[in-house]
Amino acid sequence: MHLNLKLQLVTIIPLVLALSGVLFVTQVQYQSLSKQTIQEYRQSVIKHRKEELRNYVAIAEGATEHIYKNKNLNVQEAQTLVKQTLANMRFGKDGYFFAYDFDGTALVVPGQEWRIGKNWLDLEDRNGTKLIQGLLEKAQEGGGYLSYVFNQPSKDGKVSKKIGYSRALDDWQWMIGTGVYIDDIEQETALLNASISKHIRNTSIMTLVIGVFAVIAIFVSGQFIRFSEKKLANRKLRELNERIFQTQEEECKRVSRELHDGISQTIAAAKFSLETAQLKQQNNADSSKEMDRAMEFICKIMGDIRAISHQLHPGLLEDFGLGAALEELGRDFSQRTGIDVKVERLSIRNVLSTEVKAALYRIAQESLTNIERHAKASKVTITLKLTPGWLVLEIIDNGQGFDYQRYDKTSDKKTKAHQGIGLRNMKERLSFYQGDLTVNSGKNGTTVIARIPQSQLRYNASNTSENSNEGEEHD
Repeated sequence: MHLNLKLQLVTIIPLVLALSGVLFVTQVQYQSLSKQTIQEYRQSVIKHRKEELRNYVAIAEGATEHIYKNKNLNVQEAQTLVKQTLANMRFGKDGYFFAYDFDGTALVVPGQEWRIGKNWLDLEDRNGTKLIQGLLEKAQEGGGYLSYVFNQPSKDGKVSKKIGYSRALDDWQWMIGTGVYIDDIEQETALLNASISKHIRNTSIMTLVIGVFAVIAIFVSGQFIRFSEKKLANRKLRELNERIFQTQEEECKRVSRELHDGISQTIAAAKFSLETAQLKQQNNADSSKEMDRAMEFICKIMGDIRAISHQLHPGLLEDFGLGAALEELGRDFSQRTGIDVKVERLSIRNVLSTEVKAALYRIAQESLTNIERHAKASKVTITLKLTPGWLVLEIIDNGQGFDYQRYDKTSDKKTKAHQGIGLRNMKERLSFYQGDLTVNSGKNGTTVIARIPQSQLRYNASNTSENSNEGEEHD
């Protein structure tokens, strides 16, 4: 065998072995990373679903608290009203609230009225989990979660995995709660696993192709330098080997970046947040189309969302309340732009939670930003007031206005995304508190009115006072 051919084999064989080893190691590492990523993704989604359940039960408590604590009603009347309220509260396709007494007797089970009045303390699912007994124990412990399987109405009664959350009404010896089905998490996890496996397979094929081309390149190069000096041949082979390893390393880094960016937990969390908002809005109006558009845009605005999320929360909002924060916002805006800003505020005590204050502050901030960019106004008035049943934030400018009706009816997604992101953000903030946004615009200026029901303020205030033990708050 020719010496040069032997030298080529000595070079190629270790390269093939190294390439095989790299492929094997990367496969193992990628599979491990895939399992870890999917597990973290699943845990994150389940954690988010549990937070949803706790929030749903808190909403149910808030909706029935005024009945539960009404001294003008006897116990039987109050209990009847609470049952009716819980039976009428729904969310999503299969979301409903249930109630049992501490003995296990069903009081409220929407869609399964045949269960009402019967004792289900010993009810078990197919895995032997005692549903009602477990939920009662969690409720009596102060609230908790229970995993079980149960019939899913939207799937013709097919049994599906479910997580339930329950709380106790101790005075009545009641347990109320709700649950969500989690089979969709398994489906999405399977899709994610298939996507990652496909990506790993494509990457392995690409690495193999690169290795094959590298081997061919070495062989061809060896043929060209077979009559060259041994030193030159060795130097060329070393250079080729270095380039091969550099190419492999760069490819591994590129794949790592793609995996990291493509499987972002932030995107997953944002999407499920939007899905939650969609479920909550179904009791008011069908906004699925708008939410679907928002989900399509979310990938494109990740950078902006990240930048916005890192903005500092104004300390004045926490220390002195919303009114003082609005005055400071108007003062800074006036100094920066030269536009005259007048703030008309009111002082109210123990009404606004931190979240409501932040939402109204962001709406005012977004409105001023729009005025600065588009309105060409010389005067702005910001008013925070209470009207019958509502807390109202009103921003009025004397600028050139815009055709809001035309924008609101346009079907051009690009135009709507460019012009209306701020307005959609305002609406979404308010929708969380069952509020609404009204925009009136003409040649003489624009008026933005944000309203939140006072019932939401009382609910949030009661939770705020219980959780944070605040003494006095001026907004």
